[in-house]
Amino acid sequence: MIEKTKYSNRGPISMDSIPIEDTEIALNEFSGNSNGLAKALRALWQNGVKTYSSYAEVQDPCDIAYIKIEKGKDLFCFLSPFLISDCMVQLDYENEMQVIRFAGNRAKIEGSLLALARDIQSGRKRNEKLVAKKLYVPFPEEWLKEYYQYKANQGNKVRELSA
Repeated sequence: MIEKTKYSNRGPISMDSIPIEDTEIALNEFSGNSNGLAKALRALWQNGVKTYSSYAEVQDPCDIAYIKIEKGKDLFCFLSPFLISDCMVQLDYENEMQVIRFAGNRAKIEGSLLALARDIQSGRKRNEKLVAKKLYVPFPEEWLKEYYQYKANQGNKVRELSA
């Protein structure tokens, strides 16, 4: 059974409800065992971009991590052409919130999350056209087949990924 802690495993938590003195506790709990997610979340928060939810507890050889941003906040403006052009990175909106997903194995996802942290730290970019072309582009079909097959073999139900 997964242990419930102060900020993890409770579903989305409003960033405004976290006292400043608990920021490090929340960061550690939100990022789980992902150094890349911890660095990305820290960079986002330092730039005033509040997150809504995130996940990167990747253990399987085929998995997906994500970061969902609060309504009205912009993550996509920080993305470099390198990250935008990665076919294992997906950008979309859910309920008017920006979502970035990272697919692959643990090493691939960690590398992408670290690249995201660097992109955020380097500041905003003029990437509107690249982002517009990338929105709602699904992961590669051959990877999706592998992902669904792996999850089915593990007995896990997965919802269809947005396309």
